[in-house]
Amino acid sequence: MIGCSRENQRQQTCALRLKQLATTFHLYHDNNLKLPTSAFYQDRQNLAQKDVELKTVVPGKTGKMKNSAPYSFLVRLFPYIDLKPPHNDLPFDKNEAFAPENYTLAAKSVPGFLCPSFSGKPTSQAVDYTPPAGVEKPALTNYKALGATTLACLQDFTFVGMPYYNGGVIHPHAAYSFNNLRAITQTALLTETKEQKYAAWWDGTTASIPGFHPGTGNVGDDRMPSPPVAAPALNIEASGTQKSFITHDQFGGKEDMQWGPSSDHPGLVNHAMVGTEVRAISNDIDPVVYSALISRRDDDNRPLEDFIKQNR
Repeated sequence: MIGCSRENQRQQTCALRLKQLATTFHLYHDNNLKLPTSAFYQDRQNLAQKDVELKTVVPGKTGKMKNSAPYSFLVRLFPYIDLKPPHNDLPFDKNEAFAPENYTLAAKSVPGFLCPSFSGKPTSQAVDYTPPAGVEKPALTNYKALGATTLACLQDFTFVGMPYYNGGVIHPHAAYSFNNLRAITQTALLTETKEQKYAAWWDGTTASIPGFHPGTGNVGDDRMPSPPVAAPALNIEASGTQKSFITHDQFGGKEDMQWGPSSDHPGLVNHAMVGTEVRAISNDIDPVVYSALISRRDDDNRPLEDFIKQNR
């Protein structure tokens, strides 16, 4: 009973941290009239503005090449968080996300970005990150943006502005406003994750993830999660021949991303809605319900031919 009580308390603390993070998006939206993209560069441009595709960027990579790592939206939110913000101390117009002088800040663990039930290590274990001597690898976050329903939608570059693709709220290629959403109380914004390697809070390369597992009917260029063949990725450790959530050849990392939406809470994953409510979503949620929950609008994730027929 004591163990259950402690886990309930940890789950409540996790939910409060997610709610506080979701609230910062509203403060950001008030000042910018839109939500942030999940990734941005030192000139404050997102991936689409830089003509960069998500699947080509490399976690932790620095240099002037187009596949260098962007900053995470969490860095962009720091001015709205009740902490001493490193954001204001960084010359974004000069420094790349993983310039050597930024690693000290990237390695700082932020308590509000961590779930108290998380049993992993506080820093990323990915080989991609090569900090200067004497500096730790980047610190983790247990909270990521739900950028899209499927991996293909998340990585989609060409059709990002069209209404029938991409699904999620915090996308790497486009910034949306509350007006782009069906209803803020019915749209998921953030999810927990227990990913140990590719969850550095500083890195925009992996700051947003899809909600459906790419190994359950969402491979190739499939932009519609087709339940029940496709499955929500909640705490799915292995599925079919794909033993990781996203394999290294599906994104820019050197290793596999093991976990998508996931947690160390028994049987559930906390999600923050755009309206700041936090819902504990069961691992066995109906795929159709979950698809609707993580989509911006009613017409997202429908086959292109259906949308064309309707609008003739």
